[in-house]
Amino acid sequence: MTVILEAQEEVEPELKVFTENRVKFSLKRLLWVVRKMKICYSTISSAKTTCNQNCVVILETFDHHQIEVSMTARDKRIALEMCLKKIYKLVQKAFHKSQQYGRFSKHVYT
Repeated sequence: MTVILEAQEEVEPELKVFTENRVKFSLKRLLWVVRKMKICYSTISSAKTTCNQNCVVILETFDHHQIEVSMTARDKRIALEMCLKKIYKLVQKAFHKSQQYGRFSKHVYT
């Protein structure tokens, strides 16, 4: 699995390490399904809301399906946590659906 981290401004090393560790921990059961993951952090400039940190997670599975989730929160870490929770549920749903209809190729994963 490849994790690509992008941001509008420079990403501090602590956030980069936290992101990589959190992704590996939260997707450890379904890690073999994921081919590539792209995480983008951005800041929304809005004076009306206190939630201005945006996190976008784009995940590509081995059968070339793309799953994209975007969340906004007060902190980048909280936004990442919410995105990973939603991604886990969507990957699990896609996996069970593909198993049900027999679309998952066994040769790709062995």
